[in-house]
Amino acid sequence: MTGSSARPDGRLNVRARRPAKLVVAFGLLAALSAALWVAPPAGAQEGVGHAEAVGDGPPGVVHLTFDDGPDQLFTPVLLDVLDRHGVRATFFPLGRNLERRWGSDEIQDLLNRGHALGNHSIHHRQLTKEHPWRVAADLDEASALLASLSGFRPGCYRAPYGDRNATVDEVAGSLGLVHVAWTADPQEWRNPWVPVVVDYLVGERHDGSVVLLHDRKWLSLHIVEEVVPRFLADGWRFDVVPDCRPPGEREARMATRTPGDVPVGRIEAIVEVSDELSRGVAVVGWAYDADRPDGGLVVRAALDGDRVVDVATTGPDHGFAVTIEGAVTLPLCLWAVNAGTVRHDSSLGCHRPGPVPDWQPPAG
Repeated sequence: MTGSSARPDGRLNVRARRPAKLVVAFGLLAALSAALWVAPPAGAQEGVGHAEAVGDGPPGVVHLTFDDGPDQLFTPVLLDVLDRHGVRATFFPLGRNLERRWGSDEIQDLLNRGHALGNHSIHHRQLTKEHPWRVAADLDEASALLASLSGFRPGCYRAPYGDRNATVDEVAGSLGLVHVAWTADPQEWRNPWVPVVVDYLVGERHDGSVVLLHDRKWLSLHIVEEVVPRFLADGWRFDVVPDCRPPGEREARMATRTPGDVPVGRIEAIVEVSDELSRGVAVVGWAYDADRPDGGLVVRAALDGDRVVDVATTGPDHGFAVTIEGAVTLPLCLWAVNAGTVRHDSSLGCHRPGPVPDWQPPAG
């Protein structure tokens, strides 16, 4: 089975082999690592990012991206894993999978948790071999499908196999889509050894690097579980690809809600604040429930393992800003409390504080 970085003609950009036996002498680990080394694909050089701070350079932002989902089992598990570590990612679901497997509630849940969406086409065809009108039809259909579920058309796309040319870019641009390539591809669909993948990704990380994974593969879960804590411990942060946050997302998502639906929302900033007298965490975000169209929606947070409290109420514009004083267990998990028909509250994800340009703490 091919992944986004493997071309249909079978030519692969990387080589990776699994060890023949489970029991390997410790003295052979170095040689085995060399044999299993996963080299970056040739197409990685066109990815988003700044290559001047590679490997062990100053910590910056890394973008985790996931192609070809959603999967009925792996994608929900992946969302929980990302929440447990308090990091955000960008998803490029395949239209034919999305149409069969997810509805609006599932897409809104992904967005509620702070993740972003991009277009990955409907059929996963090699776009450079298609007539321009078929490229347009495929990408437009995928954007329309995402809009029907999320409320907005995506602002970014990833060409299947990363295969694009000037014609594909021109067609995509006419649909308001900016291409998102990658700078690191461990090709986990070939089942490489996870420690080797971790070493490879550590060597390829730089401020703005983009990692290609797939949320239809079990091995992606193991890679995330190993890579994310390692990067966080080294001072790196994870965030969505900026081009995949289109303007007007908030209003468009609110427009999808009708009475009886669960709330939608998003945490827009979490910042650690302190002064001479106290320390805490400032949280800014929004939440909307069509059953309470004038605001007043309760936002709840888990401050530690045993203490879940109401921390904010949305205003008439459905926004909220609050400083939670005292000790807070990170990542901080929040929910928008359902105000209408009893279904369930909406997770607003689990988050780690991060730098925000021109930050001003909430008043009061």
